[in-house]
Amino acid sequence: LQLEDADETTDSSSTNTGAVTFLDTPGHAAFKHMRECGSHCTDIIVLVIAADDGVSDQTREVIKLYQTQKKASESRGEELALLIALTKIDKPGIDLET
Repeated sequence: LQLEDADETTDSSSTNTGAVTFLDTPGHAAFKHMRECGSHCTDIIVLVIAADDGVSDQTREVIKLYQTQKKASESRGEELALLIALTKIDKPGIDLET
């Protein structure tokens, strides 16, 4: 996987069980293709949602990518996890119930 955009960040580290690569893609709609490519070679997706932004089109896109890739991963005997992190929950006026 080669990503050539200056706004993405990649970092690889070696462990006793292999390499770990972190790919950070911006949530902007222009990076949809980058997220799609990255979802094909990942073991875990960390979706960060700002509480004051709510659920955006990009949030829905990542959840759909996860659902599609999870099925593909399971058919290969692999696992794919989704971790959702909610930020800015301490800002005034944030209602976590809605």
